[in-house]
Amino acid sequence: MEPISRVVSVDTGPPILPFFQLLLLHLLTLGTTSQSVSVITLERDMSWPKDCGHPAIKPSNATLRVVNGVEAVPHSWPWQVSMQATPVLPIPYMHGCGGSLIHEEWILTAAHCFIPLNKPSFWRMCLGKHHMNSSADVPSAEACYKVDGIIRHKGFVYEQDKTDITNDIALVHLSEKVNMSREISPICLPKPGAVMPAGTSCFVTGWGDEKVLLFVAEQLNQAALPIIDYPTCSKPAYWWDTLHPSMICAGYESPDELKSACQGDSGGPFTCESATSSWEVHGIVSFGPQGCIKDKKPSVFTRVSAFSDWIEQNIKKFIFERTIRFN
Repeated sequence: MEPISRVVSVDTGPPILPFFQLLLLHLLTLGTTSQSVSVITLERDMSWPKDCGHPAIKPSNATLRVVNGVEAVPHSWPWQVSMQATPVLPIPYMHGCGGSLIHEEWILTAAHCFIPLNKPSFWRMCLGKHHMNSSADVPSAEACYKVDGIIRHKGFVYEQDKTDITNDIALVHLSEKVNMSREISPICLPKPGAVMPAGTSCFVTGWGDEKVLLFVAEQLNQAALPIIDYPTCSKPAYWWDTLHPSMICAGYESPDELKSACQGDSGGPFTCESATSSWEVHGIVSFGPQGCIKDKKPSVFTRVSAFSDWIEQNIKKFIFERTIRFN
């Protein structure tokens, strides 16, 4: 079992207090005037985009494969993020992971993407890309944003225990709000606890390792992967006890079909269309077999709906702590 990319872990800080406790602490700390302003701001910042999951450019629904480099319709997955890192400037930024734009200030991705580059200053989040070399996009819609916060799940312990890759989820806070456009818009979060039925085809997207080497693709790729039910994917011949209910298993039983997620896709979205025709990020690319394709070893994704409370509480906690800092 290998995470689908190379990137680190860091302590995520103290336990998350229930929001009412944070709010009570906030009220005790600040004066009356600033209290009301801060609480109003906090609630406003937590409003989720109402027009999420509706790309201006419709994606192709062709059931094609990421590993062999099938190109997506340019800008048809407008929430796709290229997470790029550099250990120190002037070393150029390099694509390391994918991510999903879920809010004008927030990116959803995998915790393992930050091994070992775990400081916000190492990273930038690039949106509006199709070609990895943005000069090939004419005109270019690319916009890159600095990062001022990385929140990894405290229960992510893969660095200490290589047999445990549960809780592979992280949030990235951008230093400024994203300017939405035809090429850049957010994806919806699924309802808490939602589980897509087995056999449902959802799309994995990313600049995947096309030929199972150590390079990313030149353009954004996509593949439709059918969801495999938990009882099947947790069998000994499959992922057995590595798989947990907080994960989604998707792909094909035979390696001959060559459809999978791969290195360049780590942290990227596994996107399903809802009954209302909006797109939701049901999974985060987490791990797969070494070499990407192996018999009875489908791709595994963090199930986003299992972490709905974690996402909301951590965003609120971040906003609260920032409010305290600037008052």
